[in-house]
Amino acid sequence: MDVLTPSEDRTNYEDYYNAVGLEEFEPCKKTHIREFSNAFLPVFYSITCILSVVANLTLLIIFIKYKTLRKVFPVNIVISDIVFTLTLPFWAVYASSEWIFGYDSCKAITLVYMVSLYSSNLFVASLGLQRFLDNVMYNIKMFRSPKRNTIMCILVWLLSALAASVHAHFVETHEFDKQNTCTYHFGDKAAWKIYVRFQMNFLGFVIPFLVLLFCSIRLQCFAREGSTFQRHMPAKLETGFTIVFFLLWCPYSIVIFLHALQDLHVFYACTINIHFDVAIQVTECIAFLHVIVNPLLYVFLNKKIRRRLKGTCRTTREYLLEESNSSSVTSSQNGTFELRSVQRFQARDRNNSWAERPGNLIPEAT
Repeated sequence: MDVLTPSEDRTNYEDYYNAVGLEEFEPCKKTHIREFSNAFLPVFYSITCILSVVANLTLLIIFIKYKTLRKVFPVNIVISDIVFTLTLPFWAVYASSEWIFGYDSCKAITLVYMVSLYSSNLFVASLGLQRFLDNVMYNIKMFRSPKRNTIMCILVWLLSALAASVHAHFVETHEFDKQNTCTYHFGDKAAWKIYVRFQMNFLGFVIPFLVLLFCSIRLQCFAREGSTFQRHMPAKLETGFTIVFFLLWCPYSIVIFLHALQDLHVFYACTINIHFDVAIQVTECIAFLHVIVNPLLYVFLNKKIRRRLKGTCRTTREYLLEESNSSSVTSSQNGTFELRSVQRFQARDRNNSWAERPGNLIPEAT
């Protein structure tokens, strides 16, 4: 399910699967792409959904349980990724057959899906910006406002909702080839199609990545000025998120850009069109892994989270075994102490008996 055209991976609608190859002047056949999508995407979405729910709910439980680890932006990233994950079952069903959820659900699910996608990437960038402000710009009073993070969160959600509303406006249900589809319908507003693609590119990747890159470079420079752990840890976190974000989203953004050029008729050959369709499915799947990678990366790079996670994951059996071992050690120590006391008492009793024997005037040695 392409982010920009949710049905492009499986439906047989004319703008995508029957694109005209000008060198042949006949429809560009993509039957094998549809067959691959119908078989692979439902499985991929289902596995991604399960792993994402486990990873994000685990991290959310840790945030709820330990207040000291509860940070504003990581919590919002987890919420965004969970909301995004909850839309995957709908796309899995759609990819395997057709859209069966109705007209209103088509718009609503697309809106929720795009809001969570935009907000997740923007919150990752906001988290990097927070580290930069807290470590490099801490001397400037205006950046130390207690309401700063709350205001940033509100702005991210509003911006994401505004950007997603454009997608929801153009998404409609249609019947094509005797199947219901949930697709974009731009009509005579072809310019909006280009706008949506570039919006996805800039707001979903370019802007967050530039923020992460800038903050990462500045934090690295800040870390070199000192050798303390407090200086190096934020730089390590920021660099890790920047690299992973680039690897996940850059390939997909490049393919979206190429699709935009295709919409502008820079590319029009059928063979190129097919290659783009395959590429957008592969790179989309890579990008969707962010719902699994984000929580795992945050846990991996955060020592405090790992320590709490180990304590949370300790089973009852391990706890009872530990208590049993502790009790055994205590009992053993108590038993040893009692045995030594008895032996000392017996020795003293023997000495007393020897001293009290007739004719023995030697007192007990003390």
